[in-house]
Amino acid sequence: MSKRFFASIMAVLVCFLGRAECRAARVPLEVTVRPNQILMGATYNGMRLSVSGKIPADTQAFIRLTGGRTNVRLKKKGRALGVLWMNLGTVSFHNVPKIFLIYPSGGMQKEDWEALALGFGSVKKQAKIIPASDDKDLLFREFVKLKQSLGLYGTVENAIRYGEENGGGMRTFTGDLSVPSDLPEGTYKIEVYAVGKGGIVGSGTHDIEAREVGMPAFISSLAYNHGTLYGILAVLIAIIAGLVTGIIFKGGGGGH
Repeated sequence: MSKRFFASIMAVLVCFLGRAECRAARVPLEVTVRPNQILMGATYNGMRLSVSGKIPADTQAFIRLTGGRTNVRLKKKGRALGVLWMNLGTVSFHNVPKIFLIYPSGGMQKEDWEALALGFGSVKKQAKIIPASDDKDLLFREFVKLKQSLGLYGTVENAIRYGEENGGGMRTFTGDLSVPSDLPEGTYKIEVYAVGKGGIVGSGTHDIEAREVGMPAFISSLAYNHGTLYGILAVLIAIIAGLVTGIIFKGGGGGH
């Protein structure tokens, strides 16, 4: 009896110290995503996903699109002797997501989601930057800027719409998510959080697969599984392209 009582007390303490996590576990959210996969063919240039579900009427939805963890190695540039702009070394970012896009509701502020460990601060906290002696804050900001320029990291405002409250104290939401064109193949996670005045009161996730199809899939398969044949074909295509270009310019009088 005493062991059971002690376990109950510990459970209450854990819930008290981590209120947001406990509430999220008590209120699972159903998440629907359409389409349910990302097919990247020859004409793929990004796409839109529709994320919908229900949350408590007194909360706001917060959506994240995140990818698998990876390691990124980048060149560090700077001025040598205060004159020449050149590579000054290598910086490695370990345990960072391939994609990190967040879609907050209109009434939420950056400090709100950062306080709940839903924003870029959570990425920085989990990342390991080498060399550790460098300015981690500065390097992480530059890393995020690079990812933002590729459309893989960012914050998208006003992407969530709400429906009417129903009799069960719930209301519907719909989020329009933009998937970037430079998305690598892999399995990605769509996370939905219901955020109330006391923190996170519910959460739900949905995995979605991104894969190449058609010609891009064929070329990738050829490159990875038949490297020699891929190299020969690449050389032949380059030669043919050069011959065709020469004929076009010669026929048009462009050559001298």
